[in-house]
Amino acid sequence: MKKIITLFVMLLAFGATANAQQKSAEKTAKQAEYAKAKTGFNEAATKDVATLSEFVKLTSEQKVKLQSIFAEKHNLHAQNLSDQRKSIAKQSIEASFKSTLTPDQLSKVEGNTQLMQTLLTI
Repeated sequence: MKKIITLFVMLLAFGATANAQQKSAEKTAKQAEYAKAKTGFNEAATKDVATLSEFVKLTSEQKVKLQSIFAEKHNLHAQNLSDQRKSIAKQSIEASFKSTLTPDQLSKVEGNTQLMQTLLTI
């Protein structure tokens, strides 16, 4: 009887260990996938900053701030958000975008509606 109980406990222990190793592998795969997606967001944000800098002259500080704003925009775009959450996110991104630019830059960019729509669409 003791041998059967010992065998049963050993089987449970090995099963739990194998399951923990499998979860660890899945977690590593998800982390790698997220890192790859984040790189894609940063590349898309870099393109947005380059597009904007072709239209108006940006300082290096503005480029850094806009890079993070656009990366967040692309991250939100990749998520499955409701229309209400998309609207709120767009307002937040638009406010951050407008606060980063000077009044002269902002008026010039707002004059080009196609550019504004391209940069701020979620």
